Order: sequence, then C-alpha cells, then structure tokens
Amino acid sequence: MYSKACVETFLKNQGQLFDEPVAETYEEAEEFLEECMAVVVKNIKEVKEYLDESGMDVEGMSKEELLEASEIFPLPDGTYPVTVEEAAGVLKERETEEYILLFFNIKNFKAINELLGVGGGDKLLQWFYQRILRSKLDPVDMARIESDHFACLIEKKNLDFDYLTEFCDFSYGEEKRQMHIYSTCGVYYIQDETMSITSMIDRAKLAKEYITDEYLKPYTVFKNNMQDTYVDEMEICSEFEDGIAKREFQVFYQPVVDVKTGKIASAEALVRWFHETKGFISPGQFIPALEKGGYISELDRYMVRKVIECLEQRRKESRPAVPVSVNLSWMDFYDENMLEWIVSGLQCGGKEEEKMIRFEITETSLAAIGENHTRMLMRLRENGAKILLDDFGSGYSSFGMLQDYDFDILKIDISFVRNIGVNKKTESILRAIIDMAHQLGIRLVAEGAETEEQVAFLRENGCDYIQGYYYYKPMPQAEFLQLLEEGK
Repeated sequence: MYSKACVETFLKNQGQLFDEPVAETYEEAEEFLEECMAVVVKNIKEVKEYLDESGMDVEGMSKEELLEASEIFPLPDGTYPVTVEEAAGVLKERETEEYILLFFNIKNFKAINELLGVGGGDKLLQWFYQRILRSKLDPVDMARIESDHFACLIEKKNLDFDYLTEFCDFSYGEEKRQMHIYSTCGVYYIQDETMSITSMIDRAKLAKEYITDEYLKPYTVFKNNMQDTYVDEMEICSEFEDGIAKREFQVFYQPVVDVKTGKIASAEALVRWFHETKGFISPGQFIPALEKGGYISELDRYMVRKVIECLEQRRKESRPAVPVSVNLSWMDFYDENMLEWIVSGLQCGGKEEEKMIRFEITETSLAAIGENHTRMLMRLRENGAKILLDDFGSGYSSFGMLQDYDFDILKIDISFVRNIGVNKKTESILRAIIDMAHQLGIRLVAEGAETEEQVAFLRENGCDYIQGYYYYKPMPQAEFLQLLEEGK
C-alpha cells in the first residue's frame, strides 16, 4: 500500500521519531507504517490540515517549521508521509475499554471519480473523512488506507447498527446538484489488543467482502470462519476461466412484475458463482476482483451468451418467455471487441431474441464513460435491444441524460423506494419522476420494494413495474422458468 520510496525513506530517517530503530528491514518498515496508520498527503497544505485534525498546534507554523516536525518525511515526488501512532497507543494504554475497528469503502468510486474528475473525487474523499470524524461514531483514531478505503477505531459503546445503516447512505454535492452515494462497512470487534493494527484492518476489510445486499444491510461483522472461506482477488482471477469452463457460474433471475396485472413482465439476469471446493463466492467478492483484473467483460460475455441461449431454447420449444436484462459494466465500453461481439450475438440469435434481450447500465457508469463510448448503447438499440438506465436519480446529471440519450426504461434508484412512507419530499420527487417519464414515453421500474406500503404507493402513482423482495428474490433458472410455466 506504500510506495517503495516511502518505505525506504522511513527506514532511512526513522531516527526522527525514535532513539532506537523500530525497523531493520524493508518489510519491518512497511509493517510499522501500516500499524501506525501512516498517511501520505499530496502537499504541505494537506500536511498542515492533517496535523491540525490530529490535535497538534500548527497555527502560524511556516513550511520549514512543519517540515522539521518529527512526524513528517518528505519524499522525492513532493508527497509527505505523516506517521500516526494513536491507534496502537490507545489500545495499549486503555486495555479496559472495548474497541471496534470499522473499514469503510465507497461503492463504485471509480465511476464516481470519472464523473467528478480527479479533483472532484479528492474533495469527496476529504468530505467523507470529515463526515466520519464528526459522526456519532466518534472515532478514537482513523486514517484513509488507500483510494476510497477508510479505517477508524471506535469505542464499542458508540456503535449503533441502525445509525451505521443510515450513515452508509448519503447525498453529496450542492443543494441543487446532489449525488446519492452508498458506502459499505466491515466491522471487527477487537478481542486481542496485542494484535497488529494491520491484522485488525484485514479482518474488518474481509467482513466487508461478505456483504450480500449493501442497500438493505451495508455492513457485516467479522466472524472467524470468514478466513477459512475467503478467496483473495488474485486467486479469484486465476480461477475465473477454469470456473467458466466447469460451469461454476450460474445465471439467477429476479422477476420484474407488472403493477397492473401482478404478473411477471420481465427479469434481470444476475450472476452467481458456486465454486467446486470453496462453495458459494459472493458477487461482492468476485465482481470487484474481476473488474480490477480485467476479466469483467469476459464474465459479461458469458452472461449475454447464457441469456440468449435460454431465450432461443424457449422460442424453439414454444415455451413461455419474458424479456431479460443483462448488466453491462462501465469497463465493457472500453473493450473494443465487446460491442461487435454482442451485436453479432444478437444477430445470430434471431429476431425474437433481439427483442427479448435488454441491457442495463447504471447512471453513474453512463456519466463516467463519456460521449465517445456511448455509441455502443445506440448500436445495441439499433439492433433491437432495449436499454435500461439503472439507479436513476442517484447522480448529478439524471435529467440531463434524458436529453442526450434515448432510453426505453428507467429503473428508479432504490433509495427513493426505501423512503416511501418515511420522507414526504421523496414521495413528491417519485411522483414527479413517474409523470415526467410517462410524458417522454419511457416506462419505469421501481427497485427494492419490500413492503405493502411501498407497493401500494407505486401502484397508486402509476409506476409501471416493480422489482423487489416483496414479490420475488433472485432465483435459479429452473425455478424462474417454472414460474413462467405456471403463468405467474
């Protein structure tokens, strides 16, 4: 997590902090930086801000005076590692207290960063850091670990899971230009104060990987058996192609219900991985890993192929079928061969399959890919596929997108549905979205409906379709097809 220059500089200059060396080797130096949550900041202004936040009196200090501080290690590239020892110290000095380590991660930050720009992304991270500091969690110590990952040490008494759920779901931006953002959190109850901070962070991070539905429960508490079943990112990527060959990946379907008839009108295809030795691997584990490793487009190809095969088989057998949507990653739009492959698949599948397969892209991803790559959507549409804009209302340019692109269906962001019966403003916004979409000739799907109250509101206000646990959870293909046979 630290650059080679950073570790070597600390190893060479650790005498600034200690009378005797705390590290003899590169590995020991790296481990020490991790344990004390050393933070690398970009410029001297950020150094001053960080030291001020840490409780040091830096008012009126010049650049030279700041650089003379023992905690500062200037690097050749102009950045400044700043060491923080509070976390390890607190655990040693206050062993009678009970502590928890939290690991936060902002969902889809790569796409958000593309949308806001590097400067805008940095501002969001700084804002989120301050948001944690000012929260009811009241951190004893915290640090940004890497990119959009934050670790914070809190007292057990300050953890309220209802509050944590609310905290992970927030809006960011100006009053008239806000983006809805989700974060996830891994929770580790510290049992051994002598354990290194690095190990504690690893456990909290591991817990985060086991979150199955971040919209309903954005946190998971670490359990010892997680270590036995966890598969790291490199292992996931190395076993991915073998998993495809062995048919370990399965397509699950979540039905979308017509509000007026109560019958299944369409479905969303979702991928599941059942490893032959490791068992079920959560999408929260393998999808981010495949994105980082550059395998996500191959997985998306697999999903498209499987859905077309299913639709084609249903047509040949004259069995009941409904349209199915497949999710596209923002990375697919940077794969030069992806569009041609999909279009070719649509053309080979026949006219019926062209009309039956649909493609979903999130609002944030669409904003991130830029105009040069959105031609892919138009090509798909020209070849008979309907295009769904997912998470509508979650980003900065929700309504502007409707001016620039033709969408067949909007999927209303789950945050709106969750607030039905809770927030009157949200309900007013929902009514306006439904009316606007219908005036534009666009149909609407509301995601995440779980209660009778939510369904009743959506029905009364003219929403076209509902996708949520109130009706159906994602299910294996055979179970889904049986529902169609039964005329559900």
